[in-house]
Amino acid sequence: MKLGTVVPVLLAASALTLAASAPLQAQGLGIAAGGNFNELNDIDVGSTSATFENSTGYHLGIFLELGGGPISLRPGVFYHRVGRYEFPDGTEIDLSAIEVPVDIRLALGSGGVIRPYILGAPVLTFPRTDEFSEAVEDITLTADIGAGLELNLGGLRLLPELRYGIGVTEYLSEAFEVAGTTITPSDSDRRVSKVMLRLNVMF
Repeated sequence: MKLGTVVPVLLAASALTLAASAPLQAQGLGIAAGGNFNELNDIDVGSTSATFENSTGYHLGIFLELGGGPISLRPGVFYHRVGRYEFPDGTEIDLSAIEVPVDIRLALGSGGVIRPYILGAPVLTFPRTDEFSEAVEDITLTADIGAGLELNLGGLRLLPELRYGIGVTEYLSEAFEVAGTTITPSDSDRRVSKVMLRLNVMF
């Protein structure tokens, strides 16, 4: 981990510590899964098959809802299949990651069967690749923002949401070698941002 990542990673770690130590009542345990997209317009609301074809990867994980009232914390652990990453010279690597988000969720309205909400989250990300381990950083920071709907179905709650993950620190190394050739990604290429369509199911 490079020096430039230390401060944001410490901030995210502080949020994780707060979530773990705060005297908040657990509201439910949940599972979640969804698809990753390069851009918002890759999600075709009129065609499920087209949306699936435009997906660049997927994610799935578990989370815990903490707190009550309009504001709650939602720490979780997710596996992300980021997808194939292609460099200008034609080199490709297959990226995945373990992510630890701490969502801060703000519910809007006074409850009922359908309740909209917005969220923001620091996300600790541990990138990995089976091909060139030196190509990725050991740990990075992402910031998620998003919105969703909470559907209260009695003992089961469904929370479909749209999220945008913004790469705060670099995902890829400054330079790495592939077959004796040094690859130097641009500054913009080293940060991974994505649109995510996710369904959370809380028990």
